[in-house]
Amino acid sequence: MIFAFLFLPFLSFAHVVSDDVNVTEKSPFSFKTVCRKMVSHEAPLVDYVSGTEIDCMGKKVKAADFCEKELASDPYYLRAYVDPKESQVVCVSGKKVVFKYLCVKFADKELCTPEAKGSCKVIQEKLARRLDLVHSSYTRNEKGIRQLNCYFESLPLKKR
Repeated sequence: MIFAFLFLPFLSFAHVVSDDVNVTEKSPFSFKTVCRKMVSHEAPLVDYVSGTEIDCMGKKVKAADFCEKELASDPYYLRAYVDPKESQVVCVSGKKVVFKYLCVKFADKELCTPEAKGSCKVIQEKLARRLDLVHSSYTRNEKGIRQLNCYFESLPLKKR
């Protein structure tokens, strides 16, 4: 029984095989700065909600929404996350993202649609916002499990 309690949490993790990012810049912003720019009222108390959200005195702010506005001119903006230890929202920019995901559970159906391109578009919105999808496919790994492969990068304007 103890073994089940110790082993069970490891089974619940997502089946991300690879999330390789060619990071060009990480831009950290304090919670207070984010709240000042995103909320109409003063927010002296800011709480960590999740890895992607903070609470500015009752108004929840998504890190991705803040970074989308703050880095409006950055063509390489990829994703955002909340760092509770440093009390910061971090905006990540990069030129390439390689993402691989194992389709093993029935709950993975949103990420493992019949067409790889559709699945990669879902991933793009979360992990590679301003990059172009240049490759999408399904393969089988060495154990025969279906694997989603997505490759994103910034294409020159003439190829778009």
